Amino acid sequence: DTCSPHVPGPRTIMSMNEERARRLREPEKDRDRETGRDSKKNDRRDRERNKGEDEKGRGRDDRKGDRENRDNRDRVRKRRDGSPPPRNRARFRGREGQRVDRQKICPLLLRVFCKLGEHHHAEDFKDLNKEPTEDEFQIYTWKDATLGELTSLIKGVRKAARRRTARLSFAFVYPDRSGKKVVRVVGQTFATRRSDDGHKSLADLHFETGDYLDVAIFLK
Repeated sequence: DTCSPHVPGPRTIMSMNEERARRLREPEKDRDRETGRDSKKNDRRDRERNKGEDEKGRGRDDRKGDRENRDNRDRVRKRRDGSPPPRNRARFRGREGQRVDRQKICPLLLRVFCKLGEHHHAEDFKDLNKEPTEDEFQIYTWKDATLGELTSLIKGVRKAARRRTARLSFAFVYPDRSGKKVVRVVGQTFATRRSDDGHKSLADLHFETGDYLDVAIFLK
């Protein structure tokens, strides 16, 4: 007897095709489940990131409000002390003691007026053609220059500032809101010892380009 080959019937072929199709669909379902998990993780991560950014924004707003409140208290305190009101100008927004890259930023020209025994009066700067130029010298510097640095420069050009008992008083000369010149004392240094104001920079004292620096040299 010879064995005849087995020929599958139509139903057998249909069941084999269904089985093959089911096996092909299973990896797709697995991929869909993995994709769903990944999308949920991404949504959760985005919500956490947005929540963190909102908290940071609220923190910045709170710090800005605290800084404005401190500025307002300083203005009120200055007026109560009888000192001249602050100028209507933008305050220095850098951190205290922030350094300037002197290799990249051009220096400013600072006009310095030195007088022995007292400061110049505001009337001395009323007329541009009658300014006390005989007491003037000019230096190039930056806004982060401290009063201690300026003292060293002044000692190099004024012999009286090099004396052992010399005391230097610094003042800014600038126009107020009405256009009149104002002389405002901002600090003092000593020739041979440190002072509390020596570390203060021009920016810390709210100096602006165009202001004059008036220095009174006192000798005991």
